[in-house]
Amino acid sequence: MMTDHGSNLCTPAKVNEQIDNVQNKEVDEEIEVQSEELDTNVRRSTRERTQTDRMLAYQREESHKAERKLMHAYEKWKAEARKARSQLKLDISESELATLIDSLEKEKDSVMNAYIRVRSNVTPPTDMRRKIDACDAVTKDIVKIAYERISGVDGGFDNETVKGHLRELLERDYARSVYGSTVSRISSKSSTPISQPSLNSILMAKRIEAAAELAAKEAEYATVIEEREQREKLRLLEEKQRKELEAQKGEFERLQAMKEVRAARARLEVYDKEETVDTVNQDEGLQQPVSPPTHKPVYLSSVNPTPNISSQGPNADVSQLAQAVQDSITLDRLPMPEPTVFSGDPIHFIEWKASFQSLIDKRHISSGDKLYYLKKYVTGPALKVLDGIFYRNDEEAYKDAWKRLLDRYGQPFIIQRAFREKLACWPKIQSKDSVS
Repeated sequence: MMTDHGSNLCTPAKVNEQIDNVQNKEVDEEIEVQSEELDTNVRRSTRERTQTDRMLAYQREESHKAERKLMHAYEKWKAEARKARSQLKLDISESELATLIDSLEKEKDSVMNAYIRVRSNVTPPTDMRRKIDACDAVTKDIVKIAYERISGVDGGFDNETVKGHLRELLERDYARSVYGSTVSRISSKSSTPISQPSLNSILMAKRIEAAAELAAKEAEYATVIEEREQREKLRLLEEKQRKELEAQKGEFERLQAMKEVRAARARLEVYDKEETVDTVNQDEGLQQPVSPPTHKPVYLSSVNPTPNISSQGPNADVSQLAQAVQDSITLDRLPMPEPTVFSGDPIHFIEWKASFQSLIDKRHISSGDKLYYLKKYVTGPALKVLDGIFYRNDEEAYKDAWKRLLDRYGQPFIIQRAFREKLACWPKIQSKDSVS
């Protein structure tokens, strides 16, 4: 075969001779065209140009070369396809599968490029077109199986499943010329009708389409589930925040009610103690006439001083308790202390910061509640500084809010500048007041 291949190739001398002939012919044709353009009275020739025998022989030789290159590339691709099918029988890694795909597609591209060069010279015969179609179809089948192995559509490596898929490749009509004797052995052992391979190929294609559609649907379903879970988390977070706020409000109301109950209970205890003291005094007054009148001064001077001292002790405790209850009631009637509202004047920032941290920040409440109160006691330009903070309710958001306020209003030079501006405006204000 190597001898035939070498004999059909053109030597360099022959090629140079053919190139010179072509160039001489082109020169002759150019001279003829120029001579026709000089004679304006003679119309352009309509004679058909025919190629010389040498040019035809050169074209035939180039066509034979292109066909030999095509067949050589086809044989290399066929060997690569058989090798790829043998490798697919083994449990190889994903990198080896990717290398297999790249090698097979590279050989297929070489066949296609050689086929394009053949078509540029002559019309390919039917047998050659069938081989090109078989090359394209078999490559797609092998690449599809390799991609299924990489994507894990059929799960892990199963020897029987892999053999079944590869056996289906052999049963297809266009694969007989590629796999050769293997196809003939399987066709002789199998009693399947002739129409069965085409049916299997159709079923295989539909199965692959169904698997791809199933994978797309599963991915879409997983995305929907994730979105639903995220919405549920947001809803639970909002509900938890609302419940915490309601719990804090309920705790505040409970403390208010407990305070009133304690005050009422303290009043009741005071009344009960006073009633007890009055009852004891009345009992002592009823028991005093029983003693002889002559001994009454002695009784008062010698024996009764100690009971009088003991009786003064509960009265003092009652008075102190009553005073404490009165102070508690007075304290309850006073309004609850609240921090001032900061509107963005740096002069008042330190005072407002101290009141807010003393009355709210030191309480054992959540960061979300602290942000709620911070929004309540900040207004004007200071509230614009905190844009975007109140969409969160965590500790980081609360710290970020204070950092913004301190950077904007808490710096010493900012406060000094505000004082200087205030002092600069003070004479104008005094002049206006004097005029009015």
